[in-house]
Amino acid sequence: MQELVCLVATTAALVVLGGCRDGKRETAGSAVPAVAFAGEVVDACAGDSIRPATAAPAPGLWLYEAPTGERVAAMIGPQRADDRSLAVMRPVETIEVSAAGDTIRHVAGAASVTLELLPQIGAGVSSDTTGAGSRLSQHPAATYAVSPRVRIAAYESCAPSPRDPRIRYLRRGAAGKIVTDVLLHRTSQQ
Repeated sequence: MQELVCLVATTAALVVLGGCRDGKRETAGSAVPAVAFAGEVVDACAGDSIRPATAAPAPGLWLYEAPTGERVAAMIGPQRADDRSLAVMRPVETIEVSAAGDTIRHVAGAASVTLELLPQIGAGVSSDTTGAGSRLSQHPAATYAVSPRVRIAAYESCAPSPRDPRIRYLRRGAAGKIVTDVLLHRTSQQ
């Protein structure tokens, strides 16, 4: 019986090695979208001066206001530990006001930070027709999922800036297309 197990294990290992040597084979992982490596993010940052951060978005009140009257506010509350899941949770609330005065509010009483792949800032708002964002230019960022459609992500400047830190408010519509994508600046700390 042991000989049969060893034979099966050896055969499986040879199949795996053979698959790795043949660069022409299609694998399940080849359909995964490309992800930028750290060096590419820094290079991409040179022209934009801001990059995604992998540290959790900081607590406090965050605001964005456009000259057209559109406003977004996010409040990230103090942390508290969840003893059952050994996670650090924060209350997070967002309010988006359109130029017409319509208000969209999302609340997560216990959001925990996750690392997600997000498209470049502004990449999907006007040009995204697939709803998935720009798959070739996604970058990892620490996020809070405020709702299934709203994410708050941490960003930082490439060089030290008095306007640091920043967070990104990203909201997708019912079809999955990005409809609001703005950077917020902290106005007060928690």
